[in-house]
Amino acid sequence: MAVTLDQLAEEVEALKQQVEDGRRARDELEIRKVQSLYSHYYQVGMRSEVASLFAQHTPGVTMEIEDSGVYEGIESITRFWNTVFARDTHFSPGFMAVHMTCNPVIEIDKEGARARGVWHSHGFCTLPMRGPIPFICSGKYDMTYVKEDGRWKIFTFLYRQIFMSPYHQGWVEAPSVGSIAAHPANKPDKPTTFHTPYTPDAVYFPVPPPPPPFDQEEVGG
Repeated sequence: MAVTLDQLAEEVEALKQQVEDGRRARDELEIRKVQSLYSHYYQVGMRSEVASLFAQHTPGVTMEIEDSGVYEGIESITRFWNTVFARDTHFSPGFMAVHMTCNPVIEIDKEGARARGVWHSHGFCTLPMRGPIPFICSGKYDMTYVKEDGRWKIFTFLYRQIFMSPYHQGWVEAPSVGSIAAHPANKPDKPTTFHTPYTPDAVYFPVPPPPPPFDQEEVGG
């Protein structure tokens, strides 16, 4: 049976859509890998490698973790991971840090050049404060990503703490223990923009909500 021009055009459009769907699926998998690499680098002490996951020459790259303040530019971000959260300053007998990233909602723009993602993070850690003390923690990662030289990189990195509590006390009695801002090497470029952990005195909604599709709201960068 002969194929009409209209049928051929429909098949071409269907193939184009399949290629586009495949590209978007690949992009999302690569973004998931970048975020997962961050989590693993953090846990196993590869702190100096974390900065390589950020955009290296795209203007506007930033990072803010809890009450750390805002670090602007890849040089400031690299300095943070080699000082404040460096392996040598954290890793001592008894130290442990496990911060998972899960339940992502990822939105990618039509061009496959920018993306935004929100992730839950639950964790367990042991900090050598007056002897090893176990902590439980929870937060959300509010992220944007940019494709740089064909590879997905972190563009803006925001970790919003929900609670960081000694295991024996929990998040009602001790919602937020410890402060990055108090670290002597913490020297951000701008003050903290948002740090509002859980409080038992109010209805609490962990931010941010899932990101909207790009055709509904442009996200920065």
